Amino acid sequence: MNTENSREINGIVFRNPTTEDGKSLWEITKASGALDLNSVYHYLIMCRHFGRTGLVAQKQGQVVGFVTAYIPPPSPDTIFVWQVAVDAKERGQGLGVHLLTRVFQNAKAFGVQYLDATITPSNQASIGLFTAAARALDAPFVFEEDFFSAADFGQNVHEAEKLFHIGPISD
Repeated sequence: MNTENSREINGIVFRNPTTEDGKSLWEITKASGALDLNSVYHYLIMCRHFGRTGLVAQKQGQVVGFVTAYIPPPSPDTIFVWQVAVDAKERGQGLGVHLLTRVFQNAKAFGVQYLDATITPSNQASIGLFTAAARALDAPFVFEEDFFSAADFGQNVHEAEKLFHIGPISD
């Protein structure tokens, strides 16, 4: 990733995550009440192994938003967003869309042309967020392909996950 990630906009610093951010990502996810909460270890791994493709938003020294993302080996032209979350105090100001579009812009250095994520059909907030990001990127999108069925989750009660696919995204 390029080093432009550490620029400040409207009092918010955008930068790649480090392992020191892992617990903050976990706390924001837990507080959301809507996202699947993974272990702290998971967030530490995402920051350490995929920090170059992720992004955090920091305000007054506190992480207030993040995107964990990676480039799947079978799809080197795609950045896959694992999670995006914004602290409740910062929601409604476009921070989530800014994080997503910036993650894509940074990933272009790796030859990425598409942005993917999975979303449950009932998660209207995430559907709205990714739709707004597609519009901000001026790119087509589809949200219909089944990615994981409810049965794939086994005994867990979990809704199916559908693929939200944005792109191709031009310069």
